[in-house]
Amino acid sequence: AMPEPPGVTEVVVTPSLGVAAMLMLFFIPVTTMSSLSGERRNGTLMLLYSSPVTSWQIVAGKYAGILTVLAVLWIIVALMPLTLMWGAALDVGVYFSGLLALFLLMAAYAAVGLMFSAMFTQPAVAAIMSFGVLSGLWLIDWATPLGQDASFFPYLSSLNHFQRIARGLLNTSDLAYFGIIIALSIYLTAWRLDGDRKPL
Repeated sequence: AMPEPPGVTEVVVTPSLGVAAMLMLFFIPVTTMSSLSGERRNGTLMLLYSSPVTSWQIVAGKYAGILTVLAVLWIIVALMPLTLMWGAALDVGVYFSGLLALFLLMAAYAAVGLMFSAMFTQPAVAAIMSFGVLSGLWLIDWATPLGQDASFFPYLSSLNHFQRIARGLLNTSDLAYFGIIIALSIYLTAWRLDGDRKPL
């Protein structure tokens, strides 16, 4: 009865990608928690320090490995909406935009999880810290009181940036948000490893 009713992509696909993004809040901290902190606790990180590789190469290798694992989940999530094409027409633009949003979110969360894994010796502490920070970024826009104009808090919210891209609204500020998180987290991870390698 609506003059311009939403399609199956807006009603089914985009919300399912939102659920997948929320599940990443729990899955990624567990996936990344032992990447560096586990090696530090077991003493195997010193073997990496003794090898002829830089801290940036160690971080890049760990990050690439985490993204490879997450890529498997991303592909599975990407294939599920395609089953709807047997009985309905998908908005391909919104579909690929939603997949891009999910990939950027997973890449940013993986970088944050890797950073906390480098900061702590205990993997459980790294997972708790990662989950706390990622949950804070997810919900931080709730700090803006109702009825007030948008403040700085909504810009920090990963949920807001994810939702805009998932709806097909590609904006350079949203892409830059995830890019800044990835770059800053990777830099801090390499900085932490460099600190371990420098003599006191």
